[in-house]
Amino acid sequence: MRVLITEDNQQLAEFIQKAIMQDGHAADIALDAATMMTQLTMWQYDGVVLDLGLPDKDGLDVIKHLRANNNPIPILILTARGGIDDRIKGLDLGADDYLNKPFSVDELKARLRALMHRPVDYSGNDLTRGNVTVETKSRRVTVNTKNITMGKTEVAILEYLLKHATLTVSKESLFDAIYAMGFEVTDNAIQVAVHRIRKKLEGSDATTQITTIRGIGYILS
Repeated sequence: MRVLITEDNQQLAEFIQKAIMQDGHAADIALDAATMMTQLTMWQYDGVVLDLGLPDKDGLDVIKHLRANNNPIPILILTARGGIDDRIKGLDLGADDYLNKPFSVDELKARLRALMHRPVDYSGNDLTRGNVTVETKSRRVTVNTKNITMGKTEVAILEYLLKHATLTVSKESLFDAIYAMGFEVTDNAIQVAVHRIRKKLEGSDATTQITTIRGIGYILS
């Protein structure tokens, strides 16, 4: 998944970013509402962590604007405003969840996972196609319940492909979903990682494989 953290406290934003990236996901930072809106037009995000006390615009107004423009992106409010009225208003305006500061980073990550779009065969914390499963909480990959060792990037790519299992996924969309802005990687990083995943699946007798659609991208078959 790729998350946009909109938080004017840069130290806190970087702390959240680091925690999310340690789980193999991508996370970008916007320090104000204007930057957030710009980044939402430039990149495809799976969710937003939104502070209400932004320097240029109230977070509740940001939610209202997004929903008025039919933007369905999952929104997790993260704020020091603990009043019940603020929580109700945020949820009524279209936020999907609400977490007060101070907070547990593990709870934050769990709530974000719960907000992400699920495929048809999603059950609990598992993403499954054929005999291949990714446990989104533990980041464990199994084939017929046998553990398959994969790096964080490999797990993130396989998870993204499982979430979009009926679609052809472009190399560019994979790159955007896996890597945060400013993350320096080689041009063929996705291709190399997909090759490693494919070899590991083939060597484990997986019934689901990654097929390359030349000039377009990848699809699970």
